[in-house]
Amino acid sequence: MGEELVACDEKGTAPQNWQLPSESFLLFLQKHRVQLVEDLGDCIDCIAERGLQENFLSKDDYEEIVYERGPRNQVRKLLDIICCLGEEHARFFCTISKQIKSTNSKKQVTKNNEYPKLIQKHKDVLLRRNEYIKYYNSRHGEKYCFSDHFVNLLLVNGHYTLEIKKNELLTFGQQRIHLQNKKETKLDLRSDQLLQKLHERCAPKRILVSGVAGIGKSVFVQKILYDFANKKAYSKFDFALNLTFRDLNLINKPTTLREIICKKHGHLSQILDEIFNNSEKLLMIFDGFDEFRFCSQVDLDQYVFDPDERAELPQIFSSLLKGELLPEASIVVTSRPTVLSHIPVDCIDRFVVITGFSGLEIEDYFQKFYRDNVKGTETFGYVSENHFLFTLCYIPAFCWIVCSVLNESSALHIEQPKTMTDIYCHYLVVLLKYHTRQVDSTKHEAMLNAIIGLGQLAYNSLLQHKTLFYGHDSEIINELPNDIVNSFLDNTFVQELDCTENVLSFTHLTIQEFFAAFYYAYEVNLSYDIMDTKVQEKLNIGSGHLDLFIRFLSGLLSVRNQSIFQKHLRLNGSEKVESYTLWLIECLNKSCEKGYFILNLLHCFFEQQRSCLVRRIKPAVLRLNMSDSIFSPIDLDVLTYFLGHVDMDIEELDLTATHVNAHYLTELLPYLNRCKQLWVGENNLDLEAIKVICKVLASPDCKMKQLGLGWTELEDNGFLMIYRALKYNQSLEGLWVEGNCISYTAVEEFSEIPSFNSTLKYAVLLGNELKPDDLTALATKPHRRVIVAQIDNDFGQEFWKGWWDWIFQRCKMCNDEKIVAFLTKVYRGLGLCLGKNTGWMGEWYIELDNFLQERIMNCSINNIKKRIETLKQMFLEQSTNL
Repeated sequence: MGEELVACDEKGTAPQNWQLPSESFLLFLQKHRVQLVEDLGDCIDCIAERGLQENFLSKDDYEEIVYERGPRNQVRKLLDIICCLGEEHARFFCTISKQIKSTNSKKQVTKNNEYPKLIQKHKDVLLRRNEYIKYYNSRHGEKYCFSDHFVNLLLVNGHYTLEIKKNELLTFGQQRIHLQNKKETKLDLRSDQLLQKLHERCAPKRILVSGVAGIGKSVFVQKILYDFANKKAYSKFDFALNLTFRDLNLINKPTTLREIICKKHGHLSQILDEIFNNSEKLLMIFDGFDEFRFCSQVDLDQYVFDPDERAELPQIFSSLLKGELLPEASIVVTSRPTVLSHIPVDCIDRFVVITGFSGLEIEDYFQKFYRDNVKGTETFGYVSENHFLFTLCYIPAFCWIVCSVLNESSALHIEQPKTMTDIYCHYLVVLLKYHTRQVDSTKHEAMLNAIIGLGQLAYNSLLQHKTLFYGHDSEIINELPNDIVNSFLDNTFVQELDCTENVLSFTHLTIQEFFAAFYYAYEVNLSYDIMDTKVQEKLNIGSGHLDLFIRFLSGLLSVRNQSIFQKHLRLNGSEKVESYTLWLIECLNKSCEKGYFILNLLHCFFEQQRSCLVRRIKPAVLRLNMSDSIFSPIDLDVLTYFLGHVDMDIEELDLTATHVNAHYLTELLPYLNRCKQLWVGENNLDLEAIKVICKVLASPDCKMKQLGLGWTELEDNGFLMIYRALKYNQSLEGLWVEGNCISYTAVEEFSEIPSFNSTLKYAVLLGNELKPDDLTALATKPHRRVIVAQIDNDFGQEFWKGWWDWIFQRCKMCNDEKIVAFLTKVYRGLGLCLGKNTGWMGEWYIELDNFLQERIMNCSINNIKKRIETLKQMFLEQSTNL
């Protein structure tokens, strides 16, 4: 019956003909069932339809077959039915299967000849779709060639090891600098190296590309597709398919991978089988995982194995990502860092962070934006001298906003921007003046109502944690003038079977928060007051989610921006200026006294740019807690601005786990002499940073009593630098250097410190590189009492209780991911600590065990939950060795 359906028997030989007289057709089907399932999957639809037409199958039989998930399951079901129907049906089945397979083989030959042409056709389609780069708010008809306007983005190997606790755009700054400046390994990665193997490892197949909003993830995807279509890179692939989660959100019923692809790449429908069969030549890109409405449901243990198997969308995506579906295909996923914890990272081969523009790339962007070398150079020169603006410009979306504002604001005679809100206020005025058809339309009440309507959309969406809006969902959008919609909203049309779906979003996430703040500032009758803590609890608005909103609100209610709106938008002053000012002063005083996290309030104070407010800031003590917020240059600006205005002794400055470095400490040097407690632990401090701290300690004006340098990678050189600086210090009482890399040799020298310093009472060295013999030797030193190298009863339970309370308090402040990172360091410190002969330490472990168990029960992210469970077991085993 031909070779198309011939299958190998158990001995590896193939029967020459199905109609061998020695066996029946039924026996043949039973004997070669496994191979038939493999061979007939690509033509099961045709076989089933032919069987129905020839009355060889009943309608019930046919429906049972086609409702099976996947072609292999359908072949299995058909074979089961044939075996029940008898020998004659088996003969008929073999006959029509041979005919259909023969026909398909001839078609396949034709397909093989056409295959190169279809590859080129696909590249032509991609080139047409990606030859122009889209600038935010481009005027109608404006087009910019991608090759002429693309500016390189810096990519680094690595990923976010800590949560982005506060607004991701504003906390990413220092981490970005840390990644870009890291010298111990080459991290830079060109876009064409994304799927190439580095060193001797095999090429990665599952790549996660992360970056904050506006950093250029979608443009990076466009770069991949553009280079692939132009044959500049990714030559090992025949096809590159891109899908956005924004479009996938419109799928609300079970589907198949084939259907998903055909929605956007319908021109490939006839050769998808060929593409699937050669999946090692396939690159699939999924853009915008953070916008996926099912992002929390992808870490599943239920898999799809066939492109034609019908399943829910998260199941299909999860199967692709984990290599259960098309395991040889290469998958690239882009996402903002806020939802990375939902991705099953065990299946990711390479983590890449887009860190935006460097200084040279910012300059390149200005030149390409203005298309005028003189103006581009002049404007870049102004921005590079403005530390605040230049820092913002590492984010491409901000870079575009700054360029747009500076390009046209001079004609409006507006003072140059000083804060982030200033830039956005100018941006609003510029777009209303120059990007709407009616230049004077801002004078009309209708235009103001439209802006308020846009603000209402932004505000209500912020309450609901929404960033995407669908045309059929919002009456507000339908009531807005097209000019307003086109200026501030991105519009995507997605073709469905029976309609075209309209999907909108603000051109940038920060613009949504700006408009939300604008609405709050000027709307009298709010449905919900988002500043009310009870409302925040009701709407599940967590800590840090409103940081940028409140900063924008502070800037909008400042005197200078109120004046701008009155002049250019004919907008009356807000009635909330004084009430907001009272709230800000009250919060600043309270946070300073209690030591609450204060960085966002300092940003709000900076946004006001009113030095007269300082007279109303009168806390009893000044405690500034910045911990666990990755410090950026802008954060440094607002901190020094505040300390420069508030002339008080600093009771406590907590910079734990902020990535501070020598540069930041140098900028803070004028204020550190009036600081009594300084905590800079969990930062990787080099010798330059330690030199700055030593300069403070050696100053005759130093008031520091407690210094925390735990888990800072401190080594002997740095530790002995501190030792020598303490020869000139008469204020420090406690030095905390636990969890570092200090050897016995350095500790032995340091133990002589009581001979010349009478104020230092203890130096805590838990978890350093000390062996049992070292501890014994230290015990014989005449000045050993200042060295605290193990947990014992010498310093008493109360002393150690204070240390443990501090650790436990940190845990309560951290989210689950941060807890794992922090407690792993604590575990190492306790594990390296010898001589734990105290009965009361057992109470710590019981308290910690209960705490971790509660976190495990409330953790909804599987991979983090497993890590906490592992950590809990580690501490349990450690406690048994007390």
